[in-house]
Amino acid sequence: MTTLLIRPTPIDSESATGYLLRLAEANGYTSLLDLDLLVSKEPKLEEVAGIGTMLATKRLSKLRGAVTRFRNLKMTDPGGLDQQYWNGRRPRYCPACLAANSYWRALWDITLVTACPIHCVELCDSCSKCDHPLSWKRARLAACDCGAYLGDRSVVPAQPECVAVSRYISSLLETTPRGGIPAIQEPLDRLRLADLLAVCIFLGGYAQNDVRKPTKIADLHDVSIATSFARAAGDALEAWPSGYRTLLRHLVSKDGGQASSNRLAEWFGYFYTALYKRFGDRQFDFLRDEFESYIRDEWSGQLAERNRRFSKSTRIEHKWISLTIAGKTLGVKRSVVCSFIERGMLCGQLHTTATGRTSGTVRRDTLEALRAEKTHWLTLTEAREVLNLSRKGAYALLRSGKLHPVSGPTIDGRSIWRFSASEVIELASQEWTDPESSIKPHTGGPAHASAKGGRTRQLRRRQIVREVVA
Repeated sequence: MTTLLIRPTPIDSESATGYLLRLAEANGYTSLLDLDLLVSKEPKLEEVAGIGTMLATKRLSKLRGAVTRFRNLKMTDPGGLDQQYWNGRRPRYCPACLAANSYWRALWDITLVTACPIHCVELCDSCSKCDHPLSWKRARLAACDCGAYLGDRSVVPAQPECVAVSRYISSLLETTPRGGIPAIQEPLDRLRLADLLAVCIFLGGYAQNDVRKPTKIADLHDVSIATSFARAAGDALEAWPSGYRTLLRHLVSKDGGQASSNRLAEWFGYFYTALYKRFGDRQFDFLRDEFESYIRDEWSGQLAERNRRFSKSTRIEHKWISLTIAGKTLGVKRSVVCSFIERGMLCGQLHTTATGRTSGTVRRDTLEALRAEKTHWLTLTEAREVLNLSRKGAYALLRSGKLHPVSGPTIDGRSIWRFSASEVIELASQEWTDPESSIKPHTGGPAHASAKGGRTRQLRRRQIVREVVA
């Protein structure tokens, strides 16, 4: 068995690939390729990389990260984190950290870590002198093959969202968090590292990617691409839950802007399905609870009994209801409800399906207000009483457009005209105070000369106004 003369002690949460490069450099090898060739001649232990034949296996347990770019040095993460979350192609580093202590942090090898959580600067993945991308096949841990010392590179302040994501990940990766990194806060403190990374890729992918499968992200080893996803994930998670709600609004505007259905899956795409399937475990309750809260407060679609993923109270108390239910509440046809929406009497959403059928929803509060107002709708005779107009004068107002019916022969086919009492009262106020009006209050001829009849009409008008105001 070959013996390595110098076997430096691994540091807690040190990069596995970084440690192997440090080991190769300490023993005088020109690169990790030499160490990889040496290991190929040694017997392998079951489920342990060949390097375990030269080092005590327990030494490797302090390391983190997967070694993937070398045939014989291949190693899964000793901490059990899946290989998909590790960046084995383009090493990244913080110049300030490397200058302070010359070892490679495992945190830097995680794909979504693009900022240093201590110095709040961007991680680098190239040499400042030759501008070539870094490789794990270089000769020295802290220097480029051109001879430039990596710790001498100037730093660039990182975006706060990227720093936040790096802090979240660091808090869960390291058993002994380094000083200066705030402890992870609710609701993320209930997640394991793999859970957190899955959530970040999920949210960042849907915020950034417009392709069919937003979480299938290529080239995350590229720090510029990883930065955009980390920033998007940080936006969604920081200042919870406002950033998450902003993401949900983005999904509605992007995927549901042209939707002609009340189905959640059509408005939110696969995001809705994944939220309840891929993230259905209890530790992800905060994602689903806040999604339900958003639907309850802001979504203008309809919830039905089939939406059993939501609580019964949400389904019953949802702010938006269907056209059919709105019609039954008001005692009118669906087409009349649609006309109320188009005329601004109800706040609602109308969509035309591919088959030409009109569907939509109505805000519950405006429906209740209209139902209350409907009890005070006036007939043409009652409107004339309030306006003190003759039949001829009332029809003149109708033709002029100053008197707007809410129901009647030309509106919804009803045989009796109906008018909004509040609009009639407002119109009466204008007519009584506007001396330039072309339509004067009815003063009556011989048939209306009776003082008693005039008094009766005045009392009736006041009664109607009192009932409406009350």
